[in-house]
Amino acid sequence: MIREQNVKYYEIWSQDLTKIYEKRKAAFEAVSQINLRVKPGIHGFIGPNGAGKTTTINMLVGALSITAGEARLRGEKAGSIAACRLIGYLPQDPILYKRKTAEQYLIYMGRLGGLKKKEAKRKAQELLQYFDLLNERHKKLGKFSGGMKQKVALAAAIIHEPKILILDEPTTNLDPVGRSAIIAKIKELSKTMSVFVSSHILSEVEQICDTITILNRGRIILSDSLVKIKNEFLGNVYILHTNKNLKILEELKNKDFILKAWIDDRTNKIHILSKDSEKLQELNKKIILDHEVKIFSFTQPELSLQEIFMRFINEAI
Repeated sequence: MIREQNVKYYEIWSQDLTKIYEKRKAAFEAVSQINLRVKPGIHGFIGPNGAGKTTTINMLVGALSITAGEARLRGEKAGSIAACRLIGYLPQDPILYKRKTAEQYLIYMGRLGGLKKKEAKRKAQELLQYFDLLNERHKKLGKFSGGMKQKVALAAAIIHEPKILILDEPTTNLDPVGRSAIIAKIKELSKTMSVFVSSHILSEVEQICDTITILNRGRIILSDSLVKIKNEFLGNVYILHTNKNLKILEELKNKDFILKAWIDDRTNKIHILSKDSEKLQELNKKIILDHEVKIFSFTQPELSLQEIFMRFINEAI
Protein backbone atom coordinates (compact mmCIF):
# COMPACT_ATOMS: atom_id res chain seq x y z
CA MET A 1 0.00 0.00 0.00
CA ILE A 2 1.40 3.40 -1.00
CA ARG A 3 2.09 5.88 1.77
CA GLU A 4 0.72 9.00 0.10
CA GLN A 5 2.55 11.43 2.35
CA ASN A 6 5.89 9.95 1.23
CA VAL A 7 4.95 9.85 -2.45
CA LYS A 8 3.82 13.48 -2.53
CA TYR A 9 7.18 14.51 -1.10
CA TYR A 10 8.75 13.78 -4.50
CA GLU A 11 8.27 15.55 -7.82
CA ILE A 12 8.64 12.19 -9.57
CA TRP A 13 8.29 8.86 -7.77
CA SER A 14 8.25 5.33 -9.11
CA GLN A 15 8.19 1.89 -7.53
CA ASP A 16 9.36 -1.16 -9.51
CA LEU A 17 8.46 0.65 -12.74
CA THR A 18 8.73 -1.87 -15.56
CA LYS A 19 8.08 -1.95 -19.31
CA ILE A 20 8.04 -5.21 -21.26
CA TYR A 21 7.49 -5.29 -25.00
CA GLU A 22 5.85 -8.51 -26.11
CA LYS A 23 7.29 -9.95 -29.29
CA ARG A 24 6.44 -13.07 -31.27
CA LYS A 25 9.48 -15.07 -30.21
CA ALA A 26 10.44 -13.46 -26.90
CA ALA A 27 9.54 -10.62 -24.58
CA PHE A 28 11.94 -7.68 -24.23
CA GLU A 29 12.25 -5.91 -20.89
CA ALA A 30 13.13 -2.31 -21.78
CA VAL A 31 12.81 -0.96 -18.23
CA SER A 32 13.21 -3.19 -15.20
CA GLN A 33 11.87 -2.32 -11.73
CA ILE A 34 13.27 1.20 -11.45
CA ASN A 35 12.65 3.25 -8.33
CA LEU A 36 12.90 7.01 -8.90
CA ARG A 37 12.94 9.53 -6.06
CA VAL A 38 13.20 12.97 -7.67
CA LYS A 39 13.11 16.04 -5.44
CA PRO A 40 12.65 19.69 -6.56
CA GLY A 41 15.50 21.09 -8.66
CA ILE A 42 17.10 19.92 -11.90
CA HIS A 43 17.51 16.16 -12.15
CA GLY A 44 19.62 14.58 -14.89
CA PHE A 45 18.56 11.23 -16.36
CA ILE A 46 21.46 9.73 -18.28
CA GLY A 47 22.57 6.47 -19.82
CA PRO A 48 23.89 4.96 -23.06
CA ASN A 49 21.68 4.56 -26.13
CA GLY A 50 19.07 1.87 -25.54
CA ALA A 51 19.28 2.17 -21.74
CA GLY A 52 15.53 2.82 -21.44
CA LYS A 53 15.52 6.57 -20.83
CA THR A 54 12.91 7.55 -23.42
CA THR A 55 10.77 4.53 -22.54
CA THR A 56 10.78 5.63 -18.90
CA ILE A 57 9.89 9.20 -19.83
CA ASN A 58 7.05 8.02 -22.05
CA MET A 59 5.61 6.07 -19.13
CA LEU A 60 5.93 9.09 -16.84
CA VAL A 61 4.05 11.38 -19.22
CA GLY A 62 1.38 8.78 -19.98
CA ALA A 63 2.37 8.20 -23.61
CA LEU A 64 3.19 4.55 -22.94
CA SER A 65 1.43 2.00 -20.79
CA ILE A 66 3.15 0.63 -17.69
CA THR A 67 3.65 -3.14 -17.63
CA ALA A 68 4.27 -3.42 -13.89
CA GLY A 69 4.93 -1.19 -10.91
CA GLU A 70 3.75 2.39 -10.82
CA ALA A 71 4.81 6.00 -11.17
CA ARG A 72 3.51 9.22 -9.66
CA LEU A 73 4.10 12.91 -10.19
CA ARG A 74 3.59 14.95 -7.05
CA GLY A 75 1.46 12.08 -5.82
CA GLU A 76 -0.72 11.92 -8.95
CA LYS A 77 -0.76 8.69 -10.97
CA ALA A 78 1.32 8.92 -14.15
CA GLY A 79 -0.92 9.25 -17.20
CA SER A 80 -3.89 10.59 -15.24
CA ILE A 81 -5.47 13.93 -16.13
CA ALA A 82 -4.29 15.36 -12.81
CA ALA A 83 -0.69 14.30 -13.51
CA CYS A 84 -0.76 15.60 -17.09
CA ARG A 85 -1.84 19.02 -15.84
CA LEU A 86 1.28 19.14 -13.68
CA ILE A 87 3.80 18.48 -16.44
CA GLY A 88 5.27 20.16 -19.46
CA TYR A 89 6.94 17.81 -21.93
CA LEU A 90 9.49 18.38 -24.66
CA PRO A 91 10.07 15.13 -26.64
CA GLN A 92 13.37 14.28 -28.29
CA ASP A 93 12.09 15.10 -31.78
CA PRO A 94 9.17 17.53 -31.42
CA ILE A 95 6.88 17.71 -34.45
CA LEU A 96 5.50 21.19 -35.10
CA TYR A 97 2.74 22.26 -37.48
CA LYS A 98 4.83 23.73 -40.31
CA ARG A 99 1.96 25.73 -41.77
CA LYS A 100 1.14 27.50 -38.52
CA THR A 101 2.94 30.63 -37.41
CA ALA A 102 4.83 30.58 -34.12
CA GLU A 103 2.09 32.61 -32.44
CA GLN A 104 -0.73 30.47 -33.84
CA TYR A 105 1.00 27.30 -32.68
CA LEU A 106 1.57 28.53 -29.15
CA ILE A 107 -2.01 29.77 -28.84
CA TYR A 108 -3.19 26.36 -30.02
CA MET A 109 -0.98 24.58 -27.47
CA GLY A 110 -2.13 26.96 -24.76
CA ARG A 111 -5.76 26.14 -25.54
CA LEU A 112 -4.95 22.42 -25.34
CA GLY A 113 -3.40 23.13 -21.96
CA GLY A 114 -6.67 24.56 -20.68
CA LEU A 115 -6.11 28.28 -21.21
CA LYS A 116 -8.85 30.55 -22.53
CA LYS A 117 -8.16 32.09 -25.93
CA LYS A 118 -7.34 35.57 -24.63
CA GLU A 119 -5.01 34.15 -21.96
CA ALA A 120 -3.38 31.79 -24.47
CA LYS A 121 -2.62 34.70 -26.80
CA ARG A 122 -1.17 36.78 -23.98
CA LYS A 123 1.02 33.90 -22.80
CA ALA A 124 2.11 33.11 -26.38
CA GLN A 125 3.34 36.66 -26.88
CA GLU A 126 5.08 36.68 -23.50
CA LEU A 127 6.92 33.46 -24.34
CA LEU A 128 7.88 34.62 -27.81
CA GLN A 129 9.37 37.70 -26.18
CA TYR A 130 11.12 35.54 -23.57
CA PHE A 131 12.68 33.33 -26.24
CA ASP A 132 13.65 36.31 -28.46
CA LEU A 133 11.17 35.30 -31.16
CA LEU A 134 8.59 38.08 -30.98
CA ASN A 135 9.65 39.56 -34.30
CA GLU A 136 9.19 36.10 -35.86
CA ARG A 137 5.70 35.49 -34.44
CA HIS A 138 3.96 35.72 -37.83
CA LYS A 139 6.52 33.54 -39.60
CA LYS A 140 5.49 29.97 -40.41
CA LEU A 141 7.25 27.28 -38.42
CA GLY A 142 8.34 25.45 -41.55
CA LYS A 143 10.75 28.31 -42.24
CA PHE A 144 12.29 28.31 -38.77
CA SER A 145 15.85 27.10 -38.07
CA GLY A 146 16.44 24.11 -35.80
CA GLY A 147 17.29 26.31 -32.84
CA MET A 148 14.21 28.47 -33.34
CA LYS A 149 11.97 25.40 -33.57
CA GLN A 150 13.41 24.04 -30.34
CA LYS A 151 12.67 27.33 -28.60
CA VAL A 152 9.07 27.23 -29.82
CA ALA A 153 8.71 23.60 -28.70
CA LEU A 154 10.05 24.51 -25.26
CA ALA A 155 7.69 27.48 -25.09
CA ALA A 156 4.79 25.15 -25.96
CA ALA A 157 5.82 22.83 -23.12
CA ILE A 158 5.58 25.59 -20.51
CA ILE A 159 2.74 27.78 -21.78
CA HIS A 160 0.32 26.29 -19.24
CA GLU A 161 2.81 26.92 -16.40
CA PRO A 162 3.56 23.32 -15.35
CA LYS A 163 5.08 22.33 -12.03
CA ILE A 164 7.38 19.73 -13.58
CA LEU A 165 9.19 20.15 -16.90
CA ILE A 166 10.28 16.89 -18.56
CA LEU A 167 12.86 17.23 -21.34
CA ASP A 168 14.11 14.41 -23.56
CA GLU A 169 17.38 15.39 -25.27
CA PRO A 170 16.49 19.13 -25.44
CA THR A 171 19.65 20.16 -27.32
CA THR A 172 19.78 17.36 -29.90
CA ASN A 173 20.85 18.51 -33.38
CA LEU A 174 21.54 22.07 -32.23
CA ASP A 175 24.75 23.96 -32.90
CA PRO A 176 26.79 25.29 -29.93
CA VAL A 177 24.99 28.65 -30.00
CA GLY A 178 21.57 26.97 -30.02
CA ARG A 179 22.56 24.57 -27.22
CA SER A 180 23.85 27.41 -25.09
CA ALA A 181 20.60 29.35 -25.51
CA ILE A 182 18.42 26.37 -24.54
CA ILE A 183 20.61 25.51 -21.53
CA ALA A 184 20.41 29.10 -20.31
CA LYS A 185 16.61 29.02 -20.54
CA ILE A 186 16.41 25.69 -18.70
CA LYS A 187 18.44 27.20 -15.86
CA GLU A 188 16.09 30.16 -15.66
CA LEU A 189 12.96 28.00 -15.82
CA SER A 190 14.23 25.82 -12.95
CA LYS A 191 13.64 28.77 -10.61
CA THR A 192 9.88 28.32 -10.97
CA MET A 193 9.50 24.60 -11.79
CA SER A 194 11.31 21.30 -11.30
CA VAL A 195 13.16 19.98 -14.35
CA PHE A 196 13.76 16.33 -15.27
CA VAL A 197 16.16 16.25 -18.22
CA SER A 198 17.47 13.33 -20.24
CA SER A 199 20.58 14.08 -22.28
CA HIS A 200 23.58 12.30 -23.75
CA ILE A 201 25.63 15.52 -23.60
CA LEU A 202 27.08 14.93 -20.15
CA SER A 203 28.93 18.24 -19.94
CA GLU A 204 25.55 19.99 -20.13
CA VAL A 205 24.05 17.71 -17.49
CA GLU A 206 27.00 18.45 -15.21
CA GLN A 207 26.56 22.16 -15.83
CA ILE A 208 22.90 22.40 -14.85
CA CYS A 209 21.86 19.40 -12.71
CA ASP A 210 21.70 19.10 -8.93
CA THR A 211 21.07 15.35 -8.91
CA ILE A 212 21.44 12.56 -11.47
CA THR A 213 20.26 9.05 -12.18
CA ILE A 214 22.31 6.74 -14.38
CA LEU A 215 20.34 4.07 -16.23
CA ASN A 216 21.90 1.10 -18.01
CA ARG A 217 20.12 -1.83 -19.67
CA GLY A 218 16.84 -0.72 -18.17
CA ARG A 219 18.09 -0.61 -14.58
CA ILE A 220 19.22 2.19 -12.28
CA ILE A 221 22.90 1.78 -11.40
CA LEU A 222 23.33 5.09 -9.57
CA SER A 223 21.13 7.89 -8.26
CA ASP A 224 22.36 10.69 -6.00
CA SER A 225 23.42 14.33 -5.87
CA LEU A 226 26.29 15.23 -8.19
CA VAL A 227 28.25 16.65 -5.26
CA LYS A 228 27.99 13.41 -3.25
CA ILE A 229 28.91 11.28 -6.25
CA LYS A 230 32.04 13.34 -6.96
CA ASN A 231 33.05 13.35 -3.30
CA GLU A 232 32.69 9.58 -3.16
CA PHE A 233 34.89 9.12 -6.20
CA LEU A 234 37.49 11.67 -5.12
CA GLY A 235 37.51 10.94 -1.40
CA ASN A 236 40.59 8.70 -1.55
CA VAL A 237 42.43 9.81 -4.71
CA TYR A 238 45.38 12.23 -4.54
CA ILE A 239 48.05 13.53 -6.91
CA LEU A 240 51.51 14.37 -5.55
CA HIS A 241 54.35 16.06 -7.44
CA THR A 242 57.81 16.43 -5.90
CA ASN A 243 61.44 16.71 -6.92
CA LYS A 244 62.01 13.09 -5.81
CA ASN A 245 59.00 11.19 -7.11
CA LEU A 246 60.69 7.78 -7.39
CA LYS A 247 61.98 7.93 -3.82
CA ILE A 248 58.54 8.98 -2.54
CA LEU A 249 56.85 6.20 -4.47
CA GLU A 250 59.02 3.58 -2.73
CA GLU A 251 58.09 5.04 0.65
CA LEU A 252 54.38 5.00 -0.17
CA LYS A 253 54.27 1.41 -1.38
CA ASN A 254 55.35 0.08 2.00
CA LYS A 255 52.42 1.60 3.92
CA ASP A 256 49.35 -0.47 4.74
CA PHE A 257 46.94 2.48 4.33
CA ILE A 258 48.05 3.02 0.72
CA LEU A 259 45.86 0.94 -1.56
CA LYS A 260 47.78 1.81 -4.70
CA ALA A 261 50.44 4.28 -5.85
CA TRP A 262 51.99 4.85 -9.26
CA ILE A 263 53.66 7.50 -11.42
CA ASP A 264 51.59 8.66 -14.36
CA ASP A 265 53.66 8.43 -17.56
CA ARG A 266 51.97 11.45 -19.10
CA THR A 267 52.27 13.93 -16.21
CA ASN A 268 55.17 12.31 -14.30
CA LYS A 269 53.19 12.83 -11.08
CA ILE A 270 52.45 10.33 -8.33
CA HIS A 271 48.86 9.10 -8.16
CA ILE A 272 47.84 7.77 -4.76
CA LEU A 273 44.84 5.72 -3.72
CA SER A 274 44.68 5.96 0.09
CA LYS A 275 42.12 4.75 2.63
CA ASP A 276 43.29 7.25 5.27
CA SER A 277 43.86 10.86 4.18
CA GLU A 278 45.16 11.98 7.61
CA LYS A 279 47.85 9.30 7.70
CA LEU A 280 48.83 10.18 4.14
CA GLN A 281 49.30 13.84 5.06
CA GLU A 282 51.35 12.91 8.14
CA LEU A 283 53.51 10.62 5.99
CA ASN A 284 54.12 13.43 3.52
CA LYS A 285 55.34 15.69 6.32
CA LYS A 286 57.73 12.99 7.56
CA ILE A 287 59.06 12.28 4.06
CA ILE A 288 59.71 15.97 3.49
CA LEU A 289 61.80 16.21 6.64
CA ASP A 290 63.63 12.88 6.24
CA HIS A 291 64.56 13.28 2.58
CA GLU A 292 64.58 17.07 2.10
CA VAL A 293 61.86 16.79 -0.49
CA LYS A 294 60.34 19.75 -2.29
CA ILE A 295 56.58 19.38 -2.89
CA PHE A 296 55.44 21.18 -6.01
CA SER A 297 51.77 20.18 -5.62
CA PHE A 298 49.51 17.92 -3.58
CA THR A 299 45.93 17.90 -4.87
CA GLN A 300 42.77 15.91 -5.38
CA PRO A 301 41.84 15.59 -9.06
CA GLU A 302 38.61 17.02 -10.49
CA LEU A 303 36.60 14.23 -12.12
CA SER A 304 34.09 15.07 -14.81
CA LEU A 305 30.65 13.48 -15.01
CA GLN A 306 31.83 11.89 -18.26
CA GLU A 307 34.63 10.04 -16.42
CA ILE A 308 32.32 8.91 -13.62
CA PHE A 309 29.71 7.78 -16.14
CA MET A 310 32.21 5.74 -18.14
CA ARG A 311 33.51 4.02 -14.99
CA PHE A 312 30.03 2.91 -13.98
CA ILE A 313 29.05 1.79 -17.47
CA ASN A 314 32.29 -0.14 -17.97
CA GLU A 315 31.86 -1.88 -14.61
CA ALA A 316 28.31 -2.85 -15.57
CA ILE A 317 29.36 -4.49 -18.85
